[in-house]
Amino acid sequence: MTETLKKQELIVGDINDYYKRFYKAQYQVRLNVLNYLFRNITFLTNREKIRAITIPEYQSISKTLEVPQILVHKFISRFLVELINFKRLLNHHPEILHSHSYTIYILLRKLHRMAPIFNFKRAKENVKRLHQKLATLYFWPQVMTQLAIVIFVTDLLDKSKPSKFIQSNLRALCCCSAYAFHRTRNKIGLTSNYIKKEVS
Repeated sequence: MTETLKKQELIVGDINDYYKRFYKAQYQVRLNVLNYLFRNITFLTNREKIRAITIPEYQSISKTLEVPQILVHKFISRFLVELINFKRLLNHHPEILHSHSYTIYILLRKLHRMAPIFNFKRAKENVKRLHQKLATLYFWPQVMTQLAIVIFVTDLLDKSKPSKFIQSNLRALCCCSAYAFHRTRNKIGLTSNYIKKEVS
């Protein structure tokens, strides 16, 4: 990720005026921006690397959401930096991925703080259901793969969301390979037919 988070020239508006004019809290604006990113723009390359969001993409998000471009850049670039640091942490401390069962709840909270784009309460319940299913199969994938599946199911069953996560973005958030994600998904019965039935 050589060019990923280089500073890009943006038109700086009066951010305080924006918040006052539209009565929007910073948290809600950040949530809207990240939700749009995860559902509409792939930030993972073909080689599974996190890439920079381009100026035209920032402009498109800004126009669609009617949010100043400087804010779009602020929230997305901050998220990408946090995600890269999180991936480095896991790479340097792989023991995290093989520790006690309560670790999954700690990591779920961490992911939600980085990107609060899924229902945390429902995701916690889905962790319990997933563990019950895995126990019957005697199959225990890595913790981050479990989290990818939990967030995927939580989003899939959330009827309030008109569109679903781009799977590569979800896998990037959970530091999960395509192979591990699809293997686990198929193992527990989240087939394409099941997904079509739930989405329709």
